[in-house]
Amino acid sequence: MAIDRTHCQQLDAQDPLSGFKARFQPPQKHTIFLDANSMGAMPAAVPDRLASFCTDEWVELRRQGWNHTEWLDRPRQIGDAIAHLMGAGQGNVVVCDNTTVNLYKILTYAWQSRKSGSTILTEDGNFPTDLYVAQGLNHNHPDPPEIKVCASRDELMDSFNTDTAIVYLSHADYRSGECWNMADINHRAHAIDALTVWDLSHSTGAIPVDLTGDDADFAVGCGYKYLSAGPGGSAYLWVNPRHAENGWPTICGWMGHQDVFAFATEYEPLSGAGRHATGTPAVIANEIFSCAAQIWQEVDEKHLWAKHKALGDLTMELLEQECGSLGVTINTPREYKQRGGHIGFSHPGAGPVSEALLAAGVVGSFRRPNSLRFGLGPLYLSYEDIWEAVSRLRKILESGDWQDAKYQTVSV
Repeated sequence: MAIDRTHCQQLDAQDPLSGFKARFQPPQKHTIFLDANSMGAMPAAVPDRLASFCTDEWVELRRQGWNHTEWLDRPRQIGDAIAHLMGAGQGNVVVCDNTTVNLYKILTYAWQSRKSGSTILTEDGNFPTDLYVAQGLNHNHPDPPEIKVCASRDELMDSFNTDTAIVYLSHADYRSGECWNMADINHRAHAIDALTVWDLSHSTGAIPVDLTGDDADFAVGCGYKYLSAGPGGSAYLWVNPRHAENGWPTICGWMGHQDVFAFATEYEPLSGAGRHATGTPAVIANEIFSCAAQIWQEVDEKHLWAKHKALGDLTMELLEQECGSLGVTINTPREYKQRGGHIGFSHPGAGPVSEALLAAGVVGSFRRPNSLRFGLGPLYLSYEDIWEAVSRLRKILESGDWQDAKYQTVSV
């Protein structure tokens, strides 16, 4: 039976997470944002929180803020608030720096912690910055690793051997949305005494992640995508407690010292993952992230993951029902355990179609050569939003509007 708008409205009426939509600021225009894989929605509490921060803390306290506010506690507080979304355990997630810096810190730390092997095993489906960090380690480290970049998942699975020191992967492919079986990869890696480093940027806040249960070693992720930390918001890192005391962090900074305000001349690393904090935290960015963290700590992750699955299933079904005869094909795996936070699909005119969608008030994203992505934020997207977005896409394809000259210059 064909899916219609009424069916989507009925799903919304039964949604246990529907109340969270009001916790995010809606756009003034009737724009449907399907770009949570690039930028999450703004928590509605942000403007008032920033106004209070500027007036009550920055203006009135200035340097006293370090002692009389929660500025220094935010990295740990936010980490604890989002930990249940990735099965990380309390006290093991630190919010700091950006994803690239955290990848460098953790990959280097893992390299120094390795038991054996001389190769970092990865794939070309990793986000480019992940690959660049590994290449930089190869170029600059006094004990440089070999970097094996596999061209396919099959090749990577066939490349596990006793020379493998670290398996270094994005949990979900940033283009197709295809997801690795984390538990299986960790098991295979540990069987040959290798460590695992995961990039969760396209996973946490959308799909099931269980770092502890799946026995991962290290993880890093982006804050401003599904987690709604705000543009350029702080990233996070996770260290399995069994590795927390393996050695000094890659970058020894005063925020990772055992006693920050001792101003000691000798470095003493903080216990646990906190030692990987470096310099002064990004206070304003963390105030924004804390607004999202207050929401996340109220979210039942099982409800979150169930809704994300249902949104993704609906998106794929509607794309095929409404646009399959118009050249749209699904790129993302149908099996939920194999797909990440976004739904990827192709069309011969993907770039111009993406621009036409923007003009029609549907914000997705485009990746060359012909892939479109709808990133699904379960807390603020409704099922009817999906219906409306696909309906607008169908009109663009049926009319051929995407072929207009004004849509041929394509943005990222």
